[in-house]
Amino acid sequence: MAASSLKRKQKTLWSQAGPTPRLIFGAAIIAIVGVLGMTPKAILGIPIAWPFAALWGAIGWGRAGLSVRPMILLILFGLMQDIVSNAPLGCFAMINLLIYGMSAGIADQTDGMRDALVAIVGPAVLLVVAFLLVWMFASITTDHLVRSWPLLASFITTGLVYAFAARMYDLGRRPGESPGGS
Repeated sequence: MAASSLKRKQKTLWSQAGPTPRLIFGAAIIAIVGVLGMTPKAILGIPIAWPFAALWGAIGWGRAGLSVRPMILLILFGLMQDIVSNAPLGCFAMINLLIYGMSAGIADQTDGMRDALVAIVGPAVLLVVAFLLVWMFASITTDHLVRSWPLLASFITTGLVYAFAARMYDLGRRPGESPGGS
């Protein structure tokens, strides 16, 4: 009994970290995945669906409410995605910000309801919206409907990784705290 109460009193380094170190760590992971995504991605000739890593930050950081620092990072990541994928400048930045805002809106409407349903359905809905936005922008800029399977495979990968790494993008906001605050 004493051991279990001792475990509850011990705090992990992550739980003691404030929003700034969490934001920096999450941004570093997104940047690393983004840089690795610029290399050829195939195993035995089979292409690997690479995730849209900036969406991890957009979904996770949005749960803490609106704040300027995550928005600036999402704009920078979006501009990098635009350059790498030859998309019109601002497309991915706008998608990242839209998903971030929607995530903040969901978190605001469900404040205090951090149950499994909200934690699973919210990111799933946001990924579907992001997929549709990317597909629409790609189709509009190429003047024809683009194949959806490669995009869908990347979004499935994005969602699966986020399911396991969601805590890395939690800025530590507790229900009732002011958005963007520490």
